[in-house]
Amino acid sequence: MCGILSIVNKKVNSTSGSLIKASSIIRHRGPDDEGFLTWQPSTNPVIWSGGDTAASTQEHWKYDTLGENVSFKVGFGHRRLSILDLSPAGHQPMIYEKAGLTICFNGEVYNYLEIKAELATMGHKFHTTCDTEVILHAWEQWGVKCLDKFNGMFAFTMLDYRKNEMYAVRDRFGVKPLYYFDGANALYLASEIKQIRTSPDFKFELNEPIARKFLATGAVDQTSDTFYKNVFSLPCGHYLKMDLSKDGNAFEIKQWYKLIPKKWAGTFDEAVVEFRRLLTAAVDLRLRSDVTVGSCLSGGLDSSSIVCIAADLLKAKGDFAGQETVTATYDEAKYDEWKFAEEVIKKTNAHPHKTFPSFTQLKQEIDAFIWHQDEPTGSTSQFSQWAVFKATNEAGLKVMIDGQGADEQLAGYGGNDISFYAGLMKDGQIGAVMEEARAFKKEKGYMPKGFLIAAIQLSMGKALTALMPAKFKVTRIPDVDYIVGGESSMMYGEHAKSLHENLLRQLYSEPLPALLRYEDHNSMAWSVESRTPFLDYRFVEFTMGLPARFVYKNGVRKHILREAMTGIIPDAITNRRDKMGFVTPEETWLKSEGKEWFNAEIDKACKAFGGKILDVANTKKYVAELVDSKRKFNFMPWRVICFNRWFESIIKEQAGNGK
Repeated sequence: MCGILSIVNKKVNSTSGSLIKASSIIRHRGPDDEGFLTWQPSTNPVIWSGGDTAASTQEHWKYDTLGENVSFKVGFGHRRLSILDLSPAGHQPMIYEKAGLTICFNGEVYNYLEIKAELATMGHKFHTTCDTEVILHAWEQWGVKCLDKFNGMFAFTMLDYRKNEMYAVRDRFGVKPLYYFDGANALYLASEIKQIRTSPDFKFELNEPIARKFLATGAVDQTSDTFYKNVFSLPCGHYLKMDLSKDGNAFEIKQWYKLIPKKWAGTFDEAVVEFRRLLTAAVDLRLRSDVTVGSCLSGGLDSSSIVCIAADLLKAKGDFAGQETVTATYDEAKYDEWKFAEEVIKKTNAHPHKTFPSFTQLKQEIDAFIWHQDEPTGSTSQFSQWAVFKATNEAGLKVMIDGQGADEQLAGYGGNDISFYAGLMKDGQIGAVMEEARAFKKEKGYMPKGFLIAAIQLSMGKALTALMPAKFKVTRIPDVDYIVGGESSMMYGEHAKSLHENLLRQLYSEPLPALLRYEDHNSMAWSVESRTPFLDYRFVEFTMGLPARFVYKNGVRKHILREAMTGIIPDAITNRRDKMGFVTPEETWLKSEGKEWFNAEIDKACKAFGGKILDVANTKKYVAELVDSKRKFNFMPWRVICFNRWFESIIKEQAGNGK
């Protein structure tokens, strides 16, 4: 896991000071080593050391140190967090001279050993034990098609200096970030937006439509757009290709991966076996490392499954030492999952580390937290995750695995019911609809009339719905009035027409892209690599091809996961019906301990954006109703506060840079 940077100059070749500045600002992503590469057309690329290049690397390679005034057409900057092949041989950027290729790589290709063995049979010779070299040889052998063979999380740039071509690639589901900014004089490709902000071409402009939707709904990272105009995220499963022989460096973006679910035709029991096999294989691959691998353990179904599977795999390999785990805990029982985490720890002989995120810590670290995120976050839940990775770093761990990505595939969130019922109706499964409704009534004490009516309307289409009596029509949720001019409070214009369609939205639009950004930036802030077995593409292609009622049945979310993990995780967790995750007592902080702070911060935001984006009177009224429990709690106050703190920090930074 690392931090990467690529600068491609247009007509004017800038000097290396820009490369050094944009690389040094992300030292947290790779404190173990630093490297640079510069290239001019019709020459061979040059590797340079930097101020943070490891002594062992410098002794081995004896690179010259990059100064401020080296001109280049293409420049790479790399920060290394050493995970595989800890030796100087794994130093980046890496050149494969025989093929005329050089790479700047962030992430992991977990199945690199299998690919390496295949390439060896074709005559390829290797000089390191790292996955980066395997990528170079695979690219030589198969070109862009090699991406289909990679099982991992990755973002990298690849320069073919003999063909005058450059590629930027992002993994299937966007686990690793890659942002780009096409400035007047140079194209920047970077792991974090803060690198782009160092560009002489960059001038901050707020992407107001993104800001308005975020403040109204919490939506973030739904598209390639960011909170910054002209800064974009390379879409997951896509690559950017640039012809360097032409002025202006025109580029095109193409999709290299499209999720095609493998429709399941077997029985539920057979699916349970396959589910367990694929998840176990995904965890096993992600245990590959030359440093200790720990686990983020909340005590929920997902993280508990990962920890228990990993424990069984390690024991089968003769490792009985027990995993290192990190858990966030709270004094308030409503938000604390320690009793569940403790069950897993006892079962697996894990070595637990606990962290206690507090309101005091939030106030002390909020600016650092927001700076690392680069964009606003939806709630203080992301701060809880920040605290977990801080504790991970303090425990001396560099690699963690967790359960990110399971909810989006397995209906782990609320809000799936209308689409679920509509899909069953569309498929003519009326008996299943009635069984689900009865199960809902058994648990809740009433029939899901609203869900059923909405699902009927969704199935009927707009023309037939218009003929329904008004009293049966589901009315549109009103716009939020604390945004000037009003803003829709709905993420989408209408509900998805099936559970499958709704889960695809969650995977590709909201919330997974945002959660992956939070996780990457939170973990890397503390120089920790985070791995996500549930996003193994083989597993995703399997789960997304399952019948809806294998996933969500009789009101029970993650039905197949519970069945597959029976006997593997503690029964107390298998039988859990609540959904928590990286929660904080945000509601308690708002209403008691942090009431004055929240109100003061809301006042600041209203002064900054009153009449522009925020309607001051309605904003303060909304928050007061939340504080007085006259309105159901939600994260709106934090969104307003976080947005304003983020905006202020960017304006201050830009002023300091003379922009």
